[in-house]
Amino acid sequence: MTGAGGLIGRHLRFSLNDQFRFWCIDKRPVNDMYIGDVVDVLDIGSLATFTDAWESHPEITANLHAVIHLAAYYDFSNEPNPGYQRVNDGLERLLMLMSKDAPGDCLMISAGSMAALAPVLPGQRQSETSPRAGLWEYPHSKVQAERLLDQSTIRQPIVQLILAAVYTDWCELVPLYNWIEICASDGLEKYFYPGPPTRGLTYCHIEDVVRAFAVTIEKFGPGGELVLQAEADLAAKRAKKSVEVSMEGGVREKFLIGQPQPMTYREIHARACTAFRGKAITLMQLPPELVTIGAWVMELVARIRKKPRFIKPWMIKFAGEHFSFDLTSVRTRLGWVPKKSIQQDFNAILIRAVRERANWLKINSLRPR
Repeated sequence: MTGAGGLIGRHLRFSLNDQFRFWCIDKRPVNDMYIGDVVDVLDIGSLATFTDAWESHPEITANLHAVIHLAAYYDFSNEPNPGYQRVNDGLERLLMLMSKDAPGDCLMISAGSMAALAPVLPGQRQSETSPRAGLWEYPHSKVQAERLLDQSTIRQPIVQLILAAVYTDWCELVPLYNWIEICASDGLEKYFYPGPPTRGLTYCHIEDVVRAFAVTIEKFGPGGELVLQAEADLAAKRAKKSVEVSMEGGVREKFLIGQPQPMTYREIHARACTAFRGKAITLMQLPPELVTIGAWVMELVARIRKKPRFIKPWMIKFAGEHFSFDLTSVRTRLGWVPKKSIQQDFNAILIRAVRERANWLKINSLRPR
């Protein structure tokens, strides 16, 4: 598992540690280890170091059940950063090493991002085959990762799970946390929004994310019912020289993992303001151009005061993005549907934000920015 010490990696290892032993790779120390697990602290973008680590564990690589690729680079500066390319270079090297040493039925699962999808209008839904956009640095890197996986010719099966915005009982989702904190503040920002407030994002609770990975391992891992079926279908299409499939490589699948209904920016604002102030506050939509000027002014003030702000001027034009998932494929083929709902979970999240303030701030401050 690459990125084994991150949010998803920690929860996934906790859930599956009674079934599997993990080889954990992360560029930061992984502290919550389980009996039998192995850890290598390294950056997969350091290709020589990564290759050396891989080749030093032949007893592991020859017996891999699955490879889970969670490693990612992101920040909210939207500035070019070599970290994005390093992660994708590491992914390309990982595919090469898997092809050389891993069993032919070793499953590769890669975590994709909703952010790589082109946004839609309210009433429309995204599917696994929807257009990709990559409109800023982070989603651009995820589009490139998808392309690497799509074009890979390794014989092992590859399943890409395209994840919605992942949250926990404590939030731990940086944009959502910051929007809640704006509503809790005494500043003027909470009264204004630069995009249509009736639009929103789709979310997924970490427990549902873990279930999605677990069922993917079960059904597409060695001997899994879906991988055997998919291999037979692939062979039949290749025999007919179908243009739908590549003539090289193993099974390739993608599934959207998220809740079907987005939560609008207005609903988040109304419920968060009510939690902190006892009543909803009118949210006014302002022209993006005006808000962008204000954002630049506040950014300048923040730099002078040496108090970093989360909201950056570049974010303003994306404030009206809308994401809504069509879960037909993942429901009918993988048998996965979310059990959690952000609409139902949000009150409990806000109660923690209000009543357990110190823990709320501490937990959310640990998330990468």
